[in-house]
Amino acid sequence: MKRALLSIAASLIIANPAYCQAVLPAESAQYADALPALENQASASHPDRISVNMGTSFVTQYISRGVSFSDQPSVQPYVTVQVALPELAGGAITDASVFVGAWNSIQFAEPGLGQANDGAIPGWYETDLYAGASVELADTWTVSGAYYRYLSPADSFRGYNDLELIVSYDDTGLWERTGLPNGFSLSPRVRMVQETGKPGGADALYIEPRITVGMNVGDGDNPLHLAIPLAAGFSDTYYHAADGSTPAFGFFRTGVTLSGTPLPHTASSLRVSGGIDLWFPNGETLSGLDSTNIVAKLGLDWTL
Repeated sequence: MKRALLSIAASLIIANPAYCQAVLPAESAQYADALPALENQASASHPDRISVNMGTSFVTQYISRGVSFSDQPSVQPYVTVQVALPELAGGAITDASVFVGAWNSIQFAEPGLGQANDGAIPGWYETDLYAGASVELADTWTVSGAYYRYLSPADSFRGYNDLELIVSYDDTGLWERTGLPNGFSLSPRVRMVQETGKPGGADALYIEPRITVGMNVGDGDNPLHLAIPLAAGFSDTYYHAADGSTPAFGFFRTGVTLSGTPLPHTASSLRVSGGIDLWFPNGETLSGLDSTNIVAKLGLDWTL
C-alpha cells in the first residue's frame, strides 16, 4: 500500500501543518460505520435497562470522511453506556434510548502528515466525547441524534464540536422469502453532521449516504456475517482543493468485513471482526490520500 505521504495532497498539507488543524479537523473513524450497539441493536431491551458496549479496533491508517488524519497504525478503543426508555414506547415509537460514551485514537508514533504531537499525552491523537438519543419507529426505522466534542490530548488539532443525525432502515424482513442468503440486508442509512466551532474555518455540513450489503456465511447456529459497505461523502465546505475551491464530492468507500461470535455459549455478545476498507477520494481534494487506499482493520466488540 502506498503511503499517503507520497501523494500530492499530503505534500501540500505537510508544507503547512496548520492546514490540518484549521481546515481538516479530525473526526471519529469509528462512526464511519457507527456504533454497533446503536445502529444494529437500536435500544434493545436489557434486564437492567442499562447496557455497556465496549471494544477496540486496530487500523493500519486513520482515514475518516475521506481524509487521512494519521498515516500511522492506530488503536481505537471506545465505550458507550446506553439506557433504554421503554416508557416512551407506544404508537409509532417502538423503542427509545439515551447514550453517552467516548472514542479514542492512539498511535505508538507521531501521527505524521506534519501534525503536532507535543501535548500532555503524546501519541493520544484523539478523544471524542459524545451524548445522544435514539428512537426506533415501527420496528424498522431508527433515528439517532448525538452531540460530539473532539479533543486531542497530543495537541495534534484544536477542539471543536459536531451535531450528528443518523437515519437508518432495517430491511432484513423484506428479503426473508426471496431465496437470498440468510440474513441478507442492504441496511440503507443517511448520516448528516454539522460542525460547530470549527477552528480557523467555516463550519461544514457533511452528508454520507450508505448501504451495506450483508449476509450470513456458513451453516450451523453460529455463522459468520459478511458486510460490504458502499458509501460516499458530500459536503458544502469540508473538502478543499489546491485552487481554493470546495468540491462537493469527497470520496467513495467500499471494502469487506467478516465478523462472528467466537464464544457463542459463554459470551454470546462478544464479537470479533476483520477486513479491509477501500477508499477512493476525489482526486481534486487535499485529502492526504492516494487515488486508491487500502486500510486493514481488526476489531473486538462486547456488549454487557
